[in-house]
Amino acid sequence: MSETAERTGSGVARIGVAIGLSSIGGYALLAVVGRALTPAEFGLFVAFWGVLFGLGSSLSTIEQEAARQAASETVADPGPPASAVTASAALLAGLVAAVTLLPPVSGRVYGQSDSIFGLIVVAAALGFAVQFAVRGVLIGSGEVRSYSALLVIEPTARLVVLVAVLAVASLDLLTAAVAVAAGSFAWLGWARRARGIAPGRHLSQADWRAATGRAGSLMLGAALTASVITGFPTLVTVLADEDPGASGGAVFAALTVSRVPLLLVSPIQALAVPFVVQERERNGSEGASRLRRGLVLGTLLFAVLGAAAGAVAWLVGPWVVRLVYGNAYDVPAPAIALLVLSACLLAWVLLLSAALIAVSAHRGMLVTWGVAVAATVAWLVVSPLEVVAATAVGALVGPVAALLCALPLLWRFSRQ
Repeated sequence: MSETAERTGSGVARIGVAIGLSSIGGYALLAVVGRALTPAEFGLFVAFWGVLFGLGSSLSTIEQEAARQAASETVADPGPPASAVTASAALLAGLVAAVTLLPPVSGRVYGQSDSIFGLIVVAAALGFAVQFAVRGVLIGSGEVRSYSALLVIEPTARLVVLVAVLAVASLDLLTAAVAVAAGSFAWLGWARRARGIAPGRHLSQADWRAATGRAGSLMLGAALTASVITGFPTLVTVLADEDPGASGGAVFAALTVSRVPLLLVSPIQALAVPFVVQERERNGSEGASRLRRGLVLGTLLFAVLGAAAGAVAWLVGPWVVRLVYGNAYDVPAPAIALLVLSACLLAWVLLLSAALIAVSAHRGMLVTWGVAVAATVAWLVVSPLEVVAATAVGALVGPVAALLCALPLLWRFSRQ
């Protein structure tokens, strides 16, 4: 095993622990807020949470771009500087967040026309942009320990602010929102790194145009990714010929359970970027050969893993869904098996997407997710099946189409 692979394996283990701790912190925060607020207030809090982390998700690919540039030593065309890409992404996210400052939008999303929640989202979106860039620089530079610490400190900062508020006053919707936004500024503990990603004055207009285009493409890729993963139930609801009804709600619940692990793939994507970059640059043709071998073995591994997980889901999936959501959620075993197989394949597509960014194939990354969305939409429009079967099969159509697109692209780029 190469030294790079050994470091990657160790990094995955360390990051895995950090992800686990981070997840616990996130669930703890939701539990505390849910108990402190009334159900009606918590519903509005979840709406705020969705807007904030939706923007955060759109910025997550900035982490992979920053990691690529931090890890790259000899690549001939690194593209616009990561600092300019980060600034452009922050501006774009800030503009989107600012839409919620409009009273009609704020009233619809946050339940009140007061602009304070929109201001919190704008500030947090700007903080997220810097945070993802800092994370990318850390992982791209091989500072896995610091990267893992930042993963843990982000939810911890939210909990600390939340506990501090509870210690001196009662928690309400506004203070809960402020506590959540505080986590977007965990990067302040790495302020020296943050100074390093600030764009310099020497950048030309051409640099800024290229950076804005790169930021837009990365954020569009993240949006397409989200539409296939977290937004898939929305696609089904919008495109189905019939109201999803109770059976649709049940299969959506099963879909949510099956895709929870995908929320934890993002840090592994960031770790994959420097690994691919270094294999290409340091090991020449041997590294390219290893990458192609990895494509074959990875595809086989995830296909086998998906088949095995699907078989287990066929046996115990309906029971797990009823255990989590209640006896009213009755989903056929074959549907759950397809949903779990889909989740396994999507995990591999997410890693391949990061690899495309690592080899500077940003357009290929966009095409991959665009094909996945187009195939999914086409299936949902023409499917003759009822909602449960259409959802289960549709969940598989997207990742299969993405794989058929991404694998040939990466095979070609790995030879360059």
